[in-house]
Amino acid sequence: MGGKGTILIIEDQDGFRRIYSDVLSKEGYDVLTAEDGEKGWKLSKEKKPHLILLDLGLPKIDGFEVLRRLRADNETKPIPVIIFSVMGEQKDIKRALEMGANDYTVKGFYTPRQILSKIKEQLDQAGGVQRSVSSYKLLVQAGQGDAAKLEEDIGLTKGFHCPKCNVELVMELYPDYVREGGHWFASRLSCPQCQQPA
Repeated sequence: MGGKGTILIIEDQDGFRRIYSDVLSKEGYDVLTAEDGEKGWKLSKEKKPHLILLDLGLPKIDGFEVLRRLRADNETKPIPVIIFSVMGEQKDIKRALEMGANDYTVKGFYTPRQILSKIKEQLDQAGGVQRSVSSYKLLVQAGQGDAAKLEEDIGLTKGFHCPKCNVELVMELYPDYVREGGHWFASRLSCPQCQQPA
């Protein structure tokens, strides 16, 4: 077994499985693969990998059901899950994050190196090996810059306030250490009280 941990790739497309198996193996990870949701769920229970890369459009049982089972089981609940899917609709992203996914990536929008960066970040956080600053939380002031356009484009019905708690949302920024030529971040809006993404 490698020293960096075990990654389970649950993905029905053989090409994607091979690409990411190769990338992760070269980085020193042990890689397990499953071509359908049922096998992926069984491997999750048996092997308890350090992280799961999960497609949503899977045969037998889909990725949402795999995620539901992972989060409902005490043994698999702590395993970080990164969704890796062609389903890029806001409703799918929101549903997966609310069900307990740690991150969401849309196929074709991220390079293998960027996915690797996300995997490293999740494993660092899960293992307590945090960077000096793992994320930054900022308040978004309505009326400043393009705040009104952002509010409209992503459909915030209560402005920059949580629809459940009515608490002011924060923009959380995660450093992207793979991209070069500046300081790059991935971001999300979340509620500091209920911790739910907006």
